[in-house]
Order: sequence, then C-alpha cells, then structure tokens
Amino acid sequence: MKHAAKVAAFLAIFVFLNLILCCFMPPDNGSSLAMWRTYHEKEQVDIAVIGSSLASCSLPEDELSAATGKTVSLMATNAQSWDMSKIALETLLREHTPERVILVMDLANMTGDPFPKAQKAFFYAELQTASLKDIPVEFLRHITNRDNFTTDGSLNAFFPWQSGRWPTDWPATIRQKADSAYKRLSARIAHRQDNGYDAVVDFNTIGNQNTWNSTSHDFQQLHIDELTAMMTLCQEKGVPLMVISAPKTTLDVISYQTYFEDYAYFKQLCAQYGAAYYDFNLAKPELFMSVEPDYYSDQTHMNRTGGRAFCQSMAAFLDLLEHGQDVEGLFITPDEYLANADFITNVYITPEVHPDKVVLLATSYQGPTVKPEYEFWVKGPNDADYQKISDYSDRTWAEFPLTEQGIYHFRVNARVSGTDTAFDRYYECSVEH
Repeated sequence: MKHAAKVAAFLAIFVFLNLILCCFMPPDNGSSLAMWRTYHEKEQVDIAVIGSSLASCSLPEDELSAATGKTVSLMATNAQSWDMSKIALETLLREHTPERVILVMDLANMTGDPFPKAQKAFFYAELQTASLKDIPVEFLRHITNRDNFTTDGSLNAFFPWQSGRWPTDWPATIRQKADSAYKRLSARIAHRQDNGYDAVVDFNTIGNQNTWNSTSHDFQQLHIDELTAMMTLCQEKGVPLMVISAPKTTLDVISYQTYFEDYAYFKQLCAQYGAAYYDFNLAKPELFMSVEPDYYSDQTHMNRTGGRAFCQSMAAFLDLLEHGQDVEGLFITPDEYLANADFITNVYITPEVHPDKVVLLATSYQGPTVKPEYEFWVKGPNDADYQKISDYSDRTWAEFPLTEQGIYHFRVNARVSGTDTAFDRYYECSVEH
C-alpha cells in the first residue's frame, strides 16, 4: 500500500512538473493554437484551405466563407511546412469529407529545412484543442507514426518542452501565451485584427527582399514526397484537391529565377496524382486583377484588401469548376506574363565603402524587355539637400569621395530608358564615415 502511494505521489509530482515546463517551453506558436481551436469548433467543413501565411493572407476564412456561402476551415499557420500541412490534411480527412481542399503552394516548403519548434508547437496545439476522448488516440497515433517511431520526436507528445532553450525561450513563451489568451476575448479580436493588416508595401524601401534571396532553391526529395503524399491521400479519399500559387507582387515572380520552370514542374506533378494546379499570378484580368501595391503588405503576402478581392475571384472560380466549365482559358502563359511586366518593380543600392570613397552599385528588377537607366544622388554630413552625382545613364554604378566625417545619404533613381519621368522607383541608403 505504501509502495503504491509512493508511485502515485511520484506520478502526480512528475505530471505537475511536466505541465509547468510545458507552460514555459517551447513558445506555443499562437497561430497554431488559434487554427486548431477554430477547426475543432466546426461540425462541418465544405472547403479547407491548407498552407502557410501565404494561405491565411490570400484566402482568409471569413472572407472566403462569405464569398462562397460555404463553411470554410482555414488550416494555415505561420511557417507551416509540408509535414505540418500533412498532419492538418490527415486530421481533416479523418473527421470530415470536404467538397474541396485548396493547398496553397509555398516555394519555401520545397527547399531547405522546416522550423522544428513550429512543428512541435503545431502538433502540441492540436492536442491542446482536441476533445478529451480524442487526445489518447492522437497521442498513440503520433508515437507510433513511422516518421517518429524510431526517433526522439515521438516523445514530444509527452515532453514538448524538451525542444526549448533554457531560459532564453521563456519571455517569448509568456508573451505568446498571454497574447493567445488576449485574442480569445471576442471583444478584442476584431480590434487586433485591424491593426496593421491593411499595410501596403512600399517598393521604394523594399530593397533586395524577395523569395529567391531569402530561401534555398533546390527542391528536396523529402518535400516532394510530402507533397505527393498529400495529393495521394486526397486521391484515395475521393476529395478534389486544388494546388494553387496565390497572387504575389510582380517583383517576387520575376526575381525568382526559376519561377516558371517550377510552375511547369508543379503543373505536371499535380496532373500525375489527380490534382489540379493553378497559378493565379497568371490569371487574366477577368478572373483576377492584381493591383499593386494596394493588395500587398510585402512582396509575397496580400493584405486585407487583397485577400478580400482574391476571395471574391476564388469564389467565382470555384463556381465555374462546380459547373464543369473549362477554366484553362482564364490564364495567360509565362511569356505573356513577362511581356506584361514592362516596368521597373524596384531598385536598390549596394554600397562598397573604401577608406577614401564609396562605390554605389545599383540593381533593379524589371521585365525582360525593359532597359533601366540610373541617376545617383548624395547628401553629405553637412548638407541640407541631395546633390546629383551623375545624370541618367545605363551605367549601374557611381563613386563618390568621402572627404568629411559623418553620415552620408545616397539615393538612386531608376526609370525605363527612353522616358522622361523624374523616376519610376528610387532607393536610399546611408554610409557612416
């Protein structure tokens, strides 16, 4: 009897300490918790949208539901990798039979490594929000999953805190958990959603930001397998799967050096597994008119205005599909897209600082038929206004002597060669001497 009491006491203390540690480690990724909580509240799912922040920004749940008149489940979270999407899809198809699944393509999911902490938080958030009767089943399924069975990853179901860093993660965890509780108060959700959600990208300050520069480029076989596994699952369940590339800025498309080669690859891959692939960057105006910069908060993510407009177009597109219409004619070819990119999307400066001078290197992105020209300016440490360094020419560099101590401000203007506008795009940077 005493032995049993000791065991019970040990287990109680163990569980208590584990719960405390789970509260502090790791950060719970508030978007995962909110996504699973909203999903589990639904008794029916007509349309499921799965993906990363590209999905949640371009196809917000409330807007798509209002536009289609259907029950929509947005199973998208920040930094959601394909293995997380696969968990979402498996859960969805185990519990529901939706009319359609929309998987939003994120090129970053095909390259590089996912965020382990986001993966663990994603699974743990599912456990936190599942019904009590489903939690033991989810534990068992995770532990015996062939991807986890021989790894210490299976223990994350019991000890999610083991992935944390002590104690540097604690402040972030506390903030995220407090923020999650704050968002659950319905009176404040609408207020927080409005903050910053209508931000508009400024192409004159975006510099060298684009998907090509921020991600790896070679597709990994693991990620190809994850994508094909999701397509196979939908095919086996008889649920139509539509893989899409959501609208991006022209900058992000033309700066991604293999974008249209990847487009052809996904088109062919999806066809092999009975899925459809549509790139809405190639949509004709009668399907979707992309308005830059009004529809975008940065080079890849749509803002609230853009998401609302795209949901209206998606609703019309889905209606055409439901009525068996041929929709291929609603998209242009990559060559037509590039021909329409007859403008400069952005320009930026890369300064090379030497002991007695600075060399300014200008780079711009534009369609293949556009020839840019550049004009360089400087504002010295004691100057009130910019002074011109060189007139417009196709030369992509300029140099300027550093004769004073202090901060120099440099600016480059860019315009299409042969035009007489003051500039199409500009960029400013500073150098301390």
